[in-house]
Amino acid sequence: MRVNRCWIAVWIVLLGPLALAQLGAPRKNAAFPRFTLTGGDLDGDGLPTSGARLCVLGRRNICYQMPSQKASGESTVVYQFGLDPRSERLPLADGGSWAFFTGTFSGGGSGTLERLAVLRFEWDADAGKIVNLLPFMAVTNASDRAMWTVPSASPYPILVRADFIWGDGETHFGQHYYTVEVWRFEPQSDQYVKAFSYRTKRKYDGGDSKPVHVLSPERQEIERRLDAK
Repeated sequence: MRVNRCWIAVWIVLLGPLALAQLGAPRKNAAFPRFTLTGGDLDGDGLPTSGARLCVLGRRNICYQMPSQKASGESTVVYQFGLDPRSERLPLADGGSWAFFTGTFSGGGSGTLERLAVLRFEWDADAGKIVNLLPFMAVTNASDRAMWTVPSASPYPILVRADFIWGDGETHFGQHYYTVEVWRFEPQSDQYVKAFSYRTKRKYDGGDSKPVHVLSPERQEIERRLDAK
């Protein structure tokens, strides 16, 4: 039986998201399926030559590979974030979930660079795809980062990170002031955007053999600024 296209349009208007899903439109904010993590390929020195991968369990054709990134300036170095892949599930207020995924670059020295991704799984007629909602974002091993749930500020997970400010006479892992950045998901642009940033009023240890802890002691100030937005 032939169906008039005008009637199809009417059904979409009347049924809304249900009609779109039935006609094959991607379904967003569903529960992120179970997945596996795989490190990138390594060269003879154990350094990464490709990015880490997150793949839907049992569907090796549905994966997200952490992209490479060329170093800024005139450097020819290309960062491959293939080491130490990690992830955590991010619950959403509507019952769905996203995945927070990270992979690390090392050139063999004391410093490392960790790239961040917030992944959404979209179901569609072709079985689905994985979409990264973050622009390029990476932190060093002298930085701090976290995903927070702050219902009063956003129904979506909030990304916070703190990067050190290297002052005169300071050593790599010594005490530094930090720049704190807060990123929120914006449904209109369908990506994370920076909400604000500020410089800490006190210095924090820069790491070395122990983790950097900036965000926890700054949380009250961060949430105060979020509430003011």
